[in-house]
Formats: sequence, C-alpha cells, structure tokens
Amino acid sequence: MVSYAYKGVDSRGTKIEGQVNAASLDEAEKKLFLQDISIHVLVPSAGAKGFKKVEYVDTRSKLIRKKVSAQDSSDILSNLAIMAETGVPFVEALDAVIYSARTPVIRDSLMAVRDGVVGGQGLSQSLRMAPNMFPPIITDMVRVAETGGKFDQALRNGANYLGRVADLRKKITNAMMYPCVMLGVSIITILVLIVFVMPRFGQVFSQMKSNLPATTKLMLDSGNYIRSNPVGALLIMGGVIVGTIFLLRIDAVKAVLTKALNRVPVLGDLLKRLAIARSLQTIAALSTSNVQLLSALEQGARVAGHTDITKALLNARDSIEHGSSMYEAIEKTKAFPKQITQMIAVGEKTGRLSQLLEVICSSMEKEIDAKLKALVSIIEPLMIVSMGVIVGSITVSIISPIYSVIENIK
Repeated sequence: MVSYAYKGVDSRGTKIEGQVNAASLDEAEKKLFLQDISIHVLVPSAGAKGFKKVEYVDTRSKLIRKKVSAQDSSDILSNLAIMAETGVPFVEALDAVIYSARTPVIRDSLMAVRDGVVGGQGLSQSLRMAPNMFPPIITDMVRVAETGGKFDQALRNGANYLGRVADLRKKITNAMMYPCVMLGVSIITILVLIVFVMPRFGQVFSQMKSNLPATTKLMLDSGNYIRSNPVGALLIMGGVIVGTIFLLRIDAVKAVLTKALNRVPVLGDLLKRLAIARSLQTIAALSTSNVQLLSALEQGARVAGHTDITKALLNARDSIEHGSSMYEAIEKTKAFPKQITQMIAVGEKTGRLSQLLEVICSSMEKEIDAKLKALVSIIEPLMIVSMGVIVGSITVSIISPIYSVIENIK
C-alpha cells in the first residue's frame, strides 16, 4: 500500500486536503471519487519514488457549488445521449447544451466539463468537475463506458436513473405538501394567539388580580418576551433550528433517530422501503452499465440514507468479496423483504440480475406511492386534531381565570 497526498473540493464546495492509502494511483482516485471529492492534485506522499504527479484542472467557480436538480441533470444527460447516438462530436454536443442552459449554474457546470474534455481529460474525469450536477454514480457509469465505447448508452442509463430519482422526490414532496402547509398554519396561529391575543387578556387578568394557572402564566410570559424582545426571540428560534440541524448530522444521533422512526407504524416501514428503493435503483443502474457489483453495492450503501440498510449493504459487499453469492449475502443481512431476496436469487440463476432489479424498483415505487398516500391520509386528521387541542388549550388558559374571578365575585 502506498500513501497518496491529495488536494481537492468536496461536494459542498469546501477545499480539503489529506492522505489516502491505496495499492495504485487508480485505486486512490476511486477511493476519493467514492467520497464525493473532486481531485485537483493527487501525488504519492514524501518518500514514495517512481510515481508521476497527476494534476487536475480546477475549473470550478462559486456557481458550480450550487446544487442542480436531478431532473435538470437527467434532461441534460438525455440530450447528450441523443446527440452522441447520432454521431455528434461530444464537444459540439456540450456546446449545444451549454447554449440552451436554463440557469447560470447549469451553464458554468457544463463549461467546467467542457474545459476538462478539451484539456485532454477523460469524460468521466471531466464530469467530476461538476459534482453538483453529476453524482458519483453517473461518473462511474461513464468511466466503465470509456473502456467499451458505449457513451450514449451510459448517458441514457444515467438520465433514466436521475429521472427516477427526481420522480421519487417529486412524489414525496407532493405527498408532504399538505401536512407541511397545515403545520405552518398551526404554528402561525399559535404565535398570533400567544403574541397578540394573550397579552390583551393579561391586562384584564392583572386588573382583576386573579390567580393564574401555570399554563396561562407561561403563555403570557412567552408572549410578552417575544413582543418586547423580537430580535432575541428570533435568535433563540434560529439557534434551536441550527442546533437541531447540527445534531441531525451526528452519526450517533442519526442512528438513534432512525431506530425511533423505525418503530413508528407506517412511517418506519415507509422510510425503510424508500432507502431500499434508492439503493436498488443505484445498484440496478450501475449493473446495467457493467459496473462491478462490489462498487455498485458501495454506491447503493452511500445513497441509502438509512443506517440499517447502509450497514446491511456494506456487510453484503464484504460477504460477496469473500465468495458468497449476492442472494446469500443479502439474505444473511435480514434487512430486505423475502420477495426481494427471492427475485435476486432468480436473477443470479438466470443471468438477468440487472433486469430483475429494475423490475423490483418499479414495483417498490408503486408500493411507496401507495404508502405515501396512506401516510398522508393518517397525518391529515392527526394534525387537525392536534391543532384543535393546542388552540383549545390556549382558549381554556384564557377562559379559566375569567371563570375563577366570576366565582369569587359570587
């Protein structure tokens, strides 16, 4: 193993540098590639001799750090695939899509790719210059196609994959739109009651010299604080939001949250199926493009977004590396439904694994769509009831001191 020093930019556009251990330069590139690192310099560390320095052209701009939607990336790959299929030189194809780019971010990202191609880099390496538009799975497909010369098929497979990802995200967004609107209305209603309505009653209660319940005192104090110190209240709210986001990025917190959500009826099963669908989509797309199964499983684990599925796929990868079949490795994890493992077994026996994975993905997308609708149908009445309980509690907090005063007068 040789230690390689590298400098580059991660998926968020932050400049990073460090070292990676690998048996060869290609393996070092692959390891960094799987970490979403766009390489600028990759050289053997001090002491290693006989190796050549590899420089990567840095064509990134601030705009390239902004994320491009999966649907936009899918449309661009589809257009490039059509032009590549009809024999248009790739640089001319890039010029065409750059000219018709919908936003400056897309234009600058494609220009970075074009600069890499014109500069003599391979297409897969050039696509890494725009990680905001082309995720590692796409560059992996193209890298394999570079040896076989089937660029148009690799680009089409990539377009289909990103299209399915965009479609799944759209379904989730549409399903959660109504609950999010309801949540927003609930929060605004509660704030209006606490900040503007409660203080008015607070003056009345003060004049009556009534004994206030603890909940009424809490709401009055909260409303008065927000009105007298709006900047401080906003800072506290912002701090809570930022702190929550920070905590959710910690692996230990993610693991605990995943376990908690997995126990929620309907939601837990839905989250698991979403993770399986994402992983299998990735594995199917890479398998169709003749990417090695071990690499496909690594990519599937990376995009899962679910601790249990990620761990299961990495364990399956290790088992396959030690001689197990994919069916045996997946079944051993006990993280996937039996119908999926059985179809994988059939796919391995018939030599049609990638096709059957596609069938599984299509079936799971339909199941997820149905479960999303079922979840929303459950969430809607729960949110209405919750909003009624909260507003009712505030109303009771206002009315109960008034009744107390009236009883004392009697």
